[in-house]
Amino acid sequence: MKRVLTVIGARPQWMKASALTRVLEDRSFGIEERVLHTGQHYAHEMAGRFVDELNLPDADHILSVSSEPAVRMGQMMQGVMMAIAKDAPDAVILYGDTDSTLAGAWAASRTGTPVVHIEAGLRSFDRTMPEEVNRILTDALSDVLFCPSQAAVELLAKEGIVSGARDGLLVEVSGDLMLDTARHFGGDPSPVSPDAHAILLTLHRPSNVDDSNRLKAWIESAGAAAESKGWRVHFPVHPRTAKVAERIYGTAWRDALKSRGIDAHEPASYMQMLHWLKGVRQVWTDSGGLQKEAYFMHRPSLVLRDTTEWTELMDNGVALLCPEPTELEAATTVLEAGLGSMDFSVPLYGDGRAAQHIAHTLRAWLNR
Repeated sequence: MKRVLTVIGARPQWMKASALTRVLEDRSFGIEERVLHTGQHYAHEMAGRFVDELNLPDADHILSVSSEPAVRMGQMMQGVMMAIAKDAPDAVILYGDTDSTLAGAWAASRTGTPVVHIEAGLRSFDRTMPEEVNRILTDALSDVLFCPSQAAVELLAKEGIVSGARDGLLVEVSGDLMLDTARHFGGDPSPVSPDAHAILLTLHRPSNVDDSNRLKAWIESAGAAAESKGWRVHFPVHPRTAKVAERIYGTAWRDALKSRGIDAHEPASYMQMLHWLKGVRQVWTDSGGLQKEAYFMHRPSLVLRDTTEWTELMDNGVALLCPEPTELEAATTVLEAGLGSMDFSVPLYGDGRAAQHIAHTLRAWLNR
């Protein structure tokens, strides 16, 4: 029996991990999974809720870390190293591009433990985003890299990361675990209803929400764009965003947003997000994961950023970059005009069985 240590710390990682955990519960794969929660998202509404509803096992290791990024990173690295020393895993499994991901990669590398990076090879080419730096460094430290698409494999090749480049190095297209999870919990997607009059909005990136003027501009533009078309906006508000919204509009900030056609909600569970996705016309988001979830549920998205790591969505015409609040209304109109001709059937991210592919490959690699 081989043993792996899975390191998770943020919302999308729970969703991905749940798909692989369900498969690894089949003991025929001969892989025992241990789980470490870094504490990066430690509030129940940002973490515990996802663990509960995705039926994930309790973490074997839970870290308590600082809210200050540099201190937190060091604490996560140390915590992962201690877990490795205790569990002696044959590999460390990492997801995505968070600080938890890089902390796990560094700790595993320092202890000589093989690194398995799931969702490898993504690049936005914007190094002002912490996630971009985390991706590049994690991929460089990884021994097994599972890519959601062939495009990701090709990007890694340009950096010299190809199967066999050094002993044991493996790069493979696996598909996307988030698609597995979306199909498992959300079922088949439904077409956009002609009487759908809602938008799903999320904003949480520091570049969009930390500056009061910029967040206000996004809120005002979203309200105006929705009002012009007779739509309402569902806005699950990240704790980071809520603090700035209160600074802008005062303690009655939720009422202020409501008067602008924006319904502010508490941070949403995964099931709630799936429910909203099935009933909205468009998704407006600066989240990486929600861009794909929108695609999986056959919903077009405006990406409220300068760049995206999910370039396939742009190339396929189902998503559109909208880097400035002043461009939101016009971008919404463009997206709406193309709705009837969008093709959501293209398997950009695999067949919904990524976890099975990963488990089979991982078993062979660990027993090579």
